[in-house]
Amino acid sequence: MSQSSSDNSPGSGGADTLAPAMIDLSQYPVSDLNHPDSRAFADRCRLQYQQTGLCMLPGFIKPEALQTLASEASTFSDKAYFCKSTHNAYLDDGDASAAKDDTANRQEETFVGSVAYDYIPEGSHLKQLYQWDPLKDFIGHVLGKSPFYRFADPFGACSINVFVEGGEHGWHFDESEYTVTLMLQAPETGGAFEYVPQIRGREDEKEIVGAVLDGNRDGVVELPFTAGTLLIFGGNQTIHRVTRVSGKRPRLVPVLCYAEDPNLVNSESVRKLFWGRTSSDIQTNVAGSAQ
Repeated sequence: MSQSSSDNSPGSGGADTLAPAMIDLSQYPVSDLNHPDSRAFADRCRLQYQQTGLCMLPGFIKPEALQTLASEASTFSDKAYFCKSTHNAYLDDGDASAAKDDTANRQEETFVGSVAYDYIPEGSHLKQLYQWDPLKDFIGHVLGKSPFYRFADPFGACSINVFVEGGEHGWHFDESEYTVTLMLQAPETGGAFEYVPQIRGREDEKEIVGAVLDGNRDGVVELPFTAGTLLIFGGNQTIHRVTRVSGKRPRLVPVLCYAEDPNLVNSESVRKLFWGRTSSDIQTNVAGSAQ
């Protein structure tokens, strides 16, 4: 599969990037898909994703780099915009013709902050990692996407989810086909990632979703939060949530976004919802990501 190395932006990984030094390439050879070992590893990851709906790579980031990334994210976290909302499991308007307690209409609570990409300084370790082409190409291979580009949105290209005291993300299916996240810092308590894999479209989907919303634990898998883990997750097929966080230490998880369209961006309404700003508020002086 031919992977794109487009520098559609935001940014493009150059020869002077620190990204390769951050990744445990001895365990995860992602730097060159033309090398047989790298291609074989990427193929195994793709098969795992196809079979299970996720590819989890614990220890992807080396310990010393993890410390730097987490410290950076903590520094940026004061720029997080917090959104508190209720929603159904499908993140849509529900079914007006159905009862209020119907699965399509039952409401979950979400409280999460997000640091927009344009608040993350150019030259930061996180931005260098995201802008490294071999990482993009590896993720594209796992997902079976070609061509594959970094997301062009100046807010949502690579944002940082921040869960503080009381933070949570209620049960839901993602609107996007896949999500790529990097676990940087676990909270003091809570913040578990739980899911019931690949139930979208099954004949018993409604019954499963209803049972999950009722608190039934049958089939629920808890993914351990191991700092340094890269997770590629097919969230529109799998219902999932983040349990409520407590304590002074925030849960920090960057979200690395990509697309098959080099010019794809979020709508202004989505920008306003998740970052409290629109395109007229882009911080070009901070990140230089609006191109």
